Amino acid sequence: MNPTSFMSLVIRFMEYFFHLHLLLALLTYGVVATLFRKHIRHIRFRAINHEKIPFERFQAPLVSFVIPAFNEGQNILDSVAAALSADYPAFQVIVVDDGSTDETISLLRNNYHLEAHAIRQYSKLGTARLLHCYRSSSHPNLFVIQKEHSGKADSLNVGIDYCNTELICCIDADSIITPDSLRKMVVKFIDEPSLIALGGAISPSNEIMVRDGKVSRRKSNQPIFVAVQIIEYLRSFTSWRTGWSYLDGLLIIGGALTVFKREAVIAVGGYRKGIACEDLDMILSLHRHFLNRQIPYHVWTIPDVICWTRVPTDAKHLKIQRERWMYGALQSLKYHRALAFNQKNPLIGWMAFPHLVFIESFAPIFELLGLLCFVSALVFGLLSIPAFLIYGLLVFSITGFYSWFALAMNDAFINTFPNLKQVIRLGLIGLIEPLGYRQRESYWRIDAWWKWVRGEPIAWGNNTTDASYSAKQDRI
Repeated sequence: MNPTSFMSLVIRFMEYFFHLHLLLALLTYGVVATLFRKHIRHIRFRAINHEKIPFERFQAPLVSFVIPAFNEGQNILDSVAAALSADYPAFQVIVVDDGSTDETISLLRNNYHLEAHAIRQYSKLGTARLLHCYRSSSHPNLFVIQKEHSGKADSLNVGIDYCNTELICCIDADSIITPDSLRKMVVKFIDEPSLIALGGAISPSNEIMVRDGKVSRRKSNQPIFVAVQIIEYLRSFTSWRTGWSYLDGLLIIGGALTVFKREAVIAVGGYRKGIACEDLDMILSLHRHFLNRQIPYHVWTIPDVICWTRVPTDAKHLKIQRERWMYGALQSLKYHRALAFNQKNPLIGWMAFPHLVFIESFAPIFELLGLLCFVSALVFGLLSIPAFLIYGLLVFSITGFYSWFALAMNDAFINTFPNLKQVIRLGLIGLIEPLGYRQRESYWRIDAWWKWVRGEPIAWGNNTTDASYSAKQDRI
């Protein structure tokens, strides 16, 4: 076989491989979209509306907000104010300052009149040495723990150590939650006693204004760079993860807003230190623990709870974020590889976990191979126009279907866009995502792959030594 014939054979094989990969992805997205609607009907049929539950008239489950903060002076006041404004009668807020060197503590002290206070420890998940403990004199349900710097995972563990509530709500220090979020999420735990973890919809806050914990949307259009990320968040949180919830195959909940049963988190030993994506790692740990012991459980996310979070506004910070996500996913998938082909839950073992590995994590590698195949076909004059058109059709079918479906679900459940013009604009921007943006993101994710294989650390925002905090952004 001459070199040209061999190259032709390789290119044809790669074409079929890429077509099959994209077709499987499209079919999976279609199935998940169908299951999304089923899951919504399921929880609506079983659920009591949160507005009909008189929490104030009975002993509502006590909830603790745990907010880890490291150099969050630009964000911490908005986040704490939003948490304190929760429309729920029984909650406390625990801010864990992870050895900040900026004005985080001074801002909290001055705005909330912090006073020294002894706080009781209920478990021993955290390892860092505590420096000071405070309680607000103006808001008695606000506590602040100051400790030595040990990373986000350990900060979450320390916060959990100092609360004895049935439920814990872990949020990021740059997250803004709506007042009714906690009430909506607690209802789900009342409806389903075997629920151990619950997430809600997360949306970029770049196009909103935050004033005293209240949120209002700007009327102007978002920059294209931010708008593409809005589409990504909508696809992930308002449809994709909710669809997997129906099958009890959800493997990740966004760390910006998650409610856990405290006893479940303690059962798995809390958050594992040294992991870039502690949210993914925690959910995988919960799955392993409950599957191995064959204890009935549910891990869900719902599309109608809003948590606003800041997204990168430039390529530099987006690169840091996407590398962190890829790097952290590879860390966790390797550590929890026992979930692959697990017989105790075939859906997770044979569908959800392999999908996360081969469809999601290997996607940038397949895309690189596809680009190399395309260039090789051009160089050797072996480019098949029909194969190229089929590939492009599949790519835009996946992107278009999933983007417009997410926009439709957003309009049905949380309705965060004020007019049809913005919806159409976002939908069109979602269609052009495969042209440039996707390739650049794939390059960053491949870079994370390479660094992970070599055991090389990567930069993490303003702190290059701590693999647990996201890139810091300028607050509105």
